[in-house]
Amino acid sequence: MSFESNVGVLMFMLLYGAISGGSAIIMKVGIFRSGGIKLENFFRDVLPAAWNLLTSPMWFIGGIAALTGFIIYTVALNIYDVSIVKPLVNTNLLFTFIFAALIFKERLTTIEWIGVGTLILGILLIVLTPNIESNNELNEPLLLLFLPVTLGLIVVMIVTLFVVKGGGPAEFILPIFAGSFFGVGTFFTKSLLIALNGELQTVIPRTGLIVYSFCMLITTYGFATIAQQLAFERGRLSIVSPITNALSVTIAFIGSYFLFYEDLIFEVAGEYTFHSLYKIFGLISILIALFILRREIDPLKTISASS
Repeated sequence: MSFESNVGVLMFMLLYGAISGGSAIIMKVGIFRSGGIKLENFFRDVLPAAWNLLTSPMWFIGGIAALTGFIIYTVALNIYDVSIVKPLVNTNLLFTFIFAALIFKERLTTIEWIGVGTLILGILLIVLTPNIESNNELNEPLLLLFLPVTLGLIVVMIVTLFVVKGGGPAEFILPIFAGSFFGVGTFFTKSLLIALNGELQTVIPRTGLIVYSFCMLITTYGFATIAQQLAFERGRLSIVSPITNALSVTIAFIGSYFLFYEDLIFEVAGEYTFHSLYKIFGLISILIALFILRREIDPLKTISASS
């Protein structure tokens, strides 16, 4: 482990967090300014709803910010392990509270300070984990298995949208879909990067792996975005964000062990010590912080403050 590599992944993810931290707020404001998302019939209304959002300047700016953050995240994922990078996406929470304090003059409560401290502890534990440079290995049969899993999630989500129109159930159910798609999408982002690097001998033809990973990446992140935007409209950010983030991070973290053979617990100086569990303790700290730092950002207040 080198100090330089630790600083590198932290700088990447702090930059990601700064850009991504504001994008969710901006996009939520954009949804309300554009009149909301109306999906009475998924197949009939999804394209008009998407066009309505894309033509909303506020949502479009938030979308560009989110895309920029994703590019930075992808660069980090190309260099470092999924189980290191994915938990650190929650640096955006730090910047959400910084923006709330600087722009909206909000003050942290005692419990929120505890949450911020827990989040910082988790980030430091993840960053201090040894062996954080990616080894670019891939379990191809398991990667292919995620095709039927993804298609099954899509079918269940569409059926659910016909049953759950809004209110309490929506703000819990829709983030589950969003978090699941985001977590699985991480696998295809990483597999695409591995295929593009061309350093790994794969059973699947390299071109086939690139096409498969790219198509699945677009599909998973596309449906993740749909589920997330619907959740933003129909639920409270204080509920939607923790569930989405926690599920996305946990799926990617555990899956990295099976798909990319990443070490989650490892020997330090030939034995298992407290340092061996830095990744696990770091993830647990971050997940705890996610649910401590639940905050509902009132879009009407945000709109009036930004006007």
